[in-house]
This record gives sequence, C-alpha cells and structure tokens, in this order.
Amino acid sequence: MDLRSIYNIGIEPKDKQQYINTIKNGNVELIVNTSIENGEDVQRIGVVVSLPLIYNGELKIGDEVVVHHNVFRITYNDQGVPMQSTFHFKDDLFFIPEDMIYLKIRKGKVSSYNDNVFVEPIMYEDYWEGQKLVERQGYIKFSNDKLNNIGIKDGDKIVFRKFCEYKFNIFGLELYKMKDTRILAKLN
Repeated sequence: MDLRSIYNIGIEPKDKQQYINTIKNGNVELIVNTSIENGEDVQRIGVVVSLPLIYNGELKIGDEVVVHHNVFRITYNDQGVPMQSTFHFKDDLFFIPEDMIYLKIRKGKVSSYNDNVFVEPIMYEDYWEGQKLVERQGYIKFSNDKLNNIGIKDGDKIVFRKFCEYKFNIFGLELYKMKDTRILAKLN
C-alpha cells in the first residue's frame, strides 16, 4: 500500500526504535533509560519512507533525517494513558511537516536541511571552576548551502545571538541547532 500525504513527509524511526534506551560500552550494553518522560532519550533519527504529493525538495526515499524530539515521543494523556505523538499515523509510520527536519543523512554524508545549522559549543578550562562554556560562540559543525555561498563553512568559528542554543545530543555530540539567521559574525 502506497501511503502518501499531500503535504507531509512520511518517516519511520531508525531501527524502528522510538527511544534510545541502551548504549554499548565495549561488549557491554547499558540501560540508560527506563521511562518515556525524558525527551533527551527520544530517537531523533528517522528514515524517509514517503514524500508528499506536492513536493519539489531535495529529500529522497531512504534518506535518514534528524527530526524534532517530539516526533517520536510518547506522552501521557490527562488520564495517565500513554499516547503516541500527533504525528503518528499507524504502526511505525509518522507524517511530519518539512520544517521539523533539521539534518539529512545520505550515503553517510550529513548536511543541514533548509535554513538549519548545527554549532559545536566551545569549552575551556577555568583554573578555579573547571570546564566552562564560552557563551554565544561555537564552531559550525553542519553548515547549509546559504551559509556556504557567503563563505561560512563547517569548522568556522562564529558568534550567535542570545537564547538560541537548542541542545541536541546526536552522533555522540552535544550540538546547538539554530536557524542560520541567528549567526551574527564569523571569527578569524
């Protein structure tokens, strides 16, 4: 059965897992989460299984995408019953709007999607306080075409606006997701 939405993109959670409850440390598998309340443990990677009828974008069926944490998140209703997100259609199929996709992964190459960018925060060692964060600065981890066209590439040190540090834990890294308009300057 070919299920296609008119406007939304059909995805499934990677490996059909809505939550990442375990991590591997050598040969040992550790349980890191036993509940659905923590949004940080929700799977953020999905696989594109259908494209909208009205779609001219760059995604292809089979691409992996990094999405908003509420796409696969299970919550409780006001009577305490677990419920799938509003994006859930059936089984492992979710339909999401395009603006909930932040990264695209195709053949192992990771690239920002649309106007999103990912920034790696800068840490330094303070003699008295230990590890500290350099506020509002970071290195571009995953740029986008718009920034590349004006000379801002992956690895560049940048300054960004206040209050736009939307933390993502993906690929074993803690990164900030933000819109490219939040970047104020490129530092040398």
